[in-house]
Amino acid sequence: MKNLINPKVLDLTPYQPGTPVEEIQRKYGLKRVIKLASNENPLPIPQNVADAIIGELGSLSGYPDSDSYYLREKIAAYNRVDRDNVIVGAGSVELIRMIAKCFLKPGERVLTSEKTFLMYRVAAIEEGGKEAFVEAPMDEAFKYDLENLYRLLDERIKIIFIANPNNPTGTLLSRKEIYDFIERVPEDTIIVLDNAYHEFVGNLDDYPDGIEAAVNRKNVIVLRTFSKIYSLAALRVGYAIANRKIISYLGRVKAPFNVTRVAQAAAVASLENEDFRNKSLKLNEKSRRKLFNQLQDLGLKVIPSETNFLLFFPEADVTVLNERLLQDGIILRPMGAFGVTDGMRVSVGLEEDNDYFIERLRKNLNEMKQ
Repeated sequence: MKNLINPKVLDLTPYQPGTPVEEIQRKYGLKRVIKLASNENPLPIPQNVADAIIGELGSLSGYPDSDSYYLREKIAAYNRVDRDNVIVGAGSVELIRMIAKCFLKPGERVLTSEKTFLMYRVAAIEEGGKEAFVEAPMDEAFKYDLENLYRLLDERIKIIFIANPNNPTGTLLSRKEIYDFIERVPEDTIIVLDNAYHEFVGNLDDYPDGIEAAVNRKNVIVLRTFSKIYSLAALRVGYAIANRKIISYLGRVKAPFNVTRVAQAAAVASLENEDFRNKSLKLNEKSRRKLFNQLQDLGLKVIPSETNFLLFFPEADVTVLNERLLQDGIILRPMGAFGVTDGMRVSVGLEEDNDYFIERLRKNLNEMKQ
């Protein structure tokens, strides 16, 4: 059978998403299952977004606008760019793959940090095989080490992915760090600033959103998503902002009808509801602070985060602890696949769910010490 398969596929380790709630309900016969594994917004969509979705249900027999014209127009206005600077994808995951497919030629490589979003690796290997992926060491504060990235930069590096804030560490690079790095990188190397969690950043004055650089330079792409702050993870909507030529080339590899009409309508409505966005931010900020303190009160190391999740170190066998928590109906994300074998990531949920998690975590850690 292997001789039938593209060798690049054999090099791939499939991306493993967070365990579905339904799987744990089936496996353990549980009614209450709390998923704190996939960095989802715990709030349901607001009414105006629900109405937009319902309004599309009578049109599902027809294909969506493959160009996502009105959504791109709304995104452009929201970010103060032109519509031609925007392309829409089925989540930022599709856009990451589109970027690799569009720009990575044979013999060229993708560079990123260790302990970061796994889809950069997947996209690189899909296009160029395992030799096309290069990762730099992270610094001791669990942040991208841009000097380490720069040391690995050579003529074979075609794309650099930087998640800022980073998933799974929640750490952030400053405006000066990012823009100084952009200035040092040759213009024939694509720099992708993956800003999936940018809305959660506290100090936006020192945050490099990258929009101006993306529009005015020929080698910078900014990625955003509706999956987190806007509670649209199930509908798969993301977008990229870049100069017009980059967007036009990405359009050549974009699948037709890649974003459903329901998803497009929901995303447009989401951008019209600043109240929901602000509500989500306030809830996350309050709950993240409390959850951070609760984990520290258990004597655990926790990485300060600018996102809607926390990376912590339970000082226990992560595999055993994870299984015990699953049996309690709590889904977290062990970080072994991300290169953090002794860490776990917990999403910031509703206060009652966070409290239940802390209660069961305390109980299980105490029992494992006995």
